[in-house]
This record gives sequence, C-alpha cells and structure tokens, in this order.
Amino acid sequence: MSNIREIAREKAAFCRESILKYQCMKKPCLIMFAVYMVGMFAILKSDFNYRDDLRRIMSGKQGWGSSYGRYLSDFLSNFIHIDSYMMDVSPLPQMIAGAMLAVSAIILWYLISDKKKFSVWDIAALLPLGLSPYFLACLSYKFDAPYMALSILGSVMPLLFAKKGHLVYGATAFMGSLVMCMTYQAASGVFPIIVILICVKRWNEKEELKQIFKFIGTSVAGYLAGLLVYKLFLMPTRKTYVSNELPSINQIIPTTISNLQKYFGHIAEDFKLEWLILIFFLCIGFVFVMVRDSKQKKPIAFLISCVALGLMLVLAFGIYPVLEDPLYHPRAMYGFGVLLASLGISVSVARKGYPAKMVCLVLSWCFFVFSFTYGNALTIQGDYIEFRSREILDDLKDLDIMMSKQQVIIQVDGSIGNAPAIRRMPDDYKILKRLIPTVYKDGNWGLNMFRYYGLNMKKADWNRPATEDFKNYNLPVLKETMFHKISGNEKYVLIEMK
Repeated sequence: MSNIREIAREKAAFCRESILKYQCMKKPCLIMFAVYMVGMFAILKSDFNYRDDLRRIMSGKQGWGSSYGRYLSDFLSNFIHIDSYMMDVSPLPQMIAGAMLAVSAIILWYLISDKKKFSVWDIAALLPLGLSPYFLACLSYKFDAPYMALSILGSVMPLLFAKKGHLVYGATAFMGSLVMCMTYQAASGVFPIIVILICVKRWNEKEELKQIFKFIGTSVAGYLAGLLVYKLFLMPTRKTYVSNELPSINQIIPTTISNLQKYFGHIAEDFKLEWLILIFFLCIGFVFVMVRDSKQKKPIAFLISCVALGLMLVLAFGIYPVLEDPLYHPRAMYGFGVLLASLGISVSVARKGYPAKMVCLVLSWCFFVFSFTYGNALTIQGDYIEFRSREILDDLKDLDIMMSKQQVIIQVDGSIGNAPAIRRMPDDYKILKRLIPTVYKDGNWGLNMFRYYGLNMKKADWNRPATEDFKNYNLPVLKETMFHKISGNEKYVLIEMK
C-alpha cells in the first residue's frame, strides 16, 4: 500500500513539474496567436474563395483522403464543420490554423531557447513560420488551412519528447510523421530541419557524441518508419496533377538536383531583392552566432554550421524534390518559411548579436506588411472576378439556348487574368501574381462560379483532343462585348475571354 502511495506521489510530482515547465509557454502562445491573427486580417477580410474553396462550397465534399491520402484532414473536418458535408464556416478554420501555428512557433522557441522570457526579437524571429509569403497561400484556403497548419504542429510536437526516453520519442516521431503525411506532405522537411538544428546546438555545447547519435538515430528511425507505413499502406495510387512516384534508381540524384534548382529558382524569382539580401545576411548571422557561442574549436564549428545550413536549405522542401513531378505552387513551399523561423530563433535567443537580430526583425516586418498587401490584392481580385462573371451571366441568361431546360456544355477559352490594379504592380512582386489565382484559365474554378449562380450547364471535357475543341465547331456568335465573345448552338457554348 505504501508503494502505491509512493508511486502516486511521484506521478503527481512529475505532473506538477511538467505543468510548471510548460507554463512559460502559455503567454508567448497567446502573443504569437495575436500576431498571426493580425497578419491574417486582410486575408480574412477579403472573404476570397481560394482555388478549391468554391468547389467544396458547391459540392460539400471532403475529398482530401481519397484523392491525396490526407485521411486525418477528412476526419478532423467532421468536427470543425460538425458534419461530413462541407459548409463554409470561415473564418473559423483560419483561426484554428492561427492557433496551431502559434503553438508550433512556441514549441520551436522552447526547443532552441534556454530563456524563460519571451522578447520582441523572438516574435520577429518566429513570424515567418506562419506569415511567410508561401504560407499565406495556405491561410487563404477556407477549408484546408487548419490541416496545413497541423502538418507543422505534428512535425514539431514529437521533439518535446526527445528527452523522455528513446522508445517514447521514437513512437512520437513515428506518429508525428504519420500526422504530417495525413494532413499535408509539404511539411515533410520541418522535422528533419529542427532535428539538425538541435544536433548542432547540442554539439556546440559539447554534449557526448554518443547521445547526439542516439538522438539522430531515434529521430531518423521514427520519421522514416512513419513515411514507410504511409507509403505502403495509406498512400493512394490515384494519379493527380502531381506525381507521388519516385524516379528510377539511376535518375534519383539528377532528378533531385533538377527539382531543387527549380525550387530555389522560384524563390529567387518570387522574393523581392531586398528580401533575398536580408535572408542572405540572416544565414551569415546564423553561422556567426553558432561559431561564436560554440564550445568546440572554431574552424570545426564553422564547418559544421555551414554543412548544417546547407542540409537545412536542401530539406526545406521535404521529400518533394525526390519525386518525379513535384508540386511547385507556393502552398507547397512553406517549409522555407519554417527554415527562416528556425534560423531566426537561433539568432534571437543568442546573447548580443544585434545586427543579425535587426536583420531578422526587418525581414519579418517585410513579410508582415506583405500579408496586408496580399490580402488587399485578394479583395481587388475577388471584386474583379465577380464583375467579369456577372457580365458573362448577364449575357448568357438572355440567350434562347439558356432558357430551355436542356443542359448545355460550356467551354471557356482564355482567362480574365489579374485585375487591372494588380497588373500595374511592380515586376518584383512576382510572388503576388503566383499567389493570386487566375480564374477561368484552362477551365479551372471559373465554371464553379456559373454553377454557384444556378446556371444549367456542365463542364466540357478538358482532356478532349484538339480536333474536338469548340473553336473548331464554327459556332455562330451570339454575343460579343469588350470583355468576351459568346458563341454557341442548342448544345454547345463557347466563351472566349478577352
């Protein structure tokens, strides 16, 4: 009986210690949540149906699991929407995403920092994790946003258990890997990046190499086990717009190098020159702080820091560069923002080093301001899309072929492009043009707008041979304006955008 009481006391003491240990994270979490929500304000205000949003509103279907193997997204959406039918409950999903990002950011701060006081430097350092230009694309989705944020949280959470024993840590790394795979696989590089960062930190503090290698081994085993289980038992075989297949053995290295060149090429084109210069100096600041504070020999510390930085840069895009045909959309590149936050927090928690901290602060301010630029641009684009759609609908509704009960097949050629105000923005805002969807191009998204207004139509098969293109039907012109030309008969309608 006394043994039971003793065990109970030990468990209670452990629980109290754990609660007190993580108590310091509560206030920083609330601060980061507030920062992220302010940064999201313009996006939420735009109320923009981003890419797949309109399709989900019209169909009410989940579809993440069957199409992309994101089964956890399907499961959790039942709770967020209180139904398996997807109704628009925005901005609740984005607010949940903001909370998850805040927790992820503070876990990262806790893993790297020995401090108990949260500073302005730390806020600036962690801001790119949730408000990098690439993750702004994720926050634009009214339905997908929380699961994209959960992929980051699932990647960083296991590292809190790194000192709880190899079995516990390995199991949590395995579960975290599965959570990431079943929510959004673009975060597949987050866990390895932070593992590398923690290893460098431990090595700098002269921790035993044996313990560091055990940590690496357990991390790799748990992470790869999760990927393997997902690959063998959970990943769907259905082919979509992006391939999940690996190239042949002799093509893996050339394919990976080629894909990485494309990813970094996108960053070079997407980011303003000022941002790239700040990122360059942030990398220099990271290496400087790591070498300066290292208890190891400085030349070796310099070499290790540079190698670690190179590995983290390569891993920023996770497993995507290894695939035959990876995804290059901004939403697939948010691992780079997590990398910037990791480098930034390493600088911000170090003693002194104020030039590097200022670099971090200025970079985060640039991203923070850009979040408002982007959100307001979405508002402009949304208004323009609605205007152009209503122009088409007004012309279609008066046509005799649309008055009949027979369903017509509609094909759209061309695109409305960006709103005139966005087109006039400087060339160095290329990321803005990649973030904002181009409606009607290749028939995507825009036709859902017609269905949204109750048009009796169905989409043409966009995989038809060129000989079956509606342009080859010599359809009579029914209506032509400065914005579009409508041609058609009792069965087919062709809308050519100008």
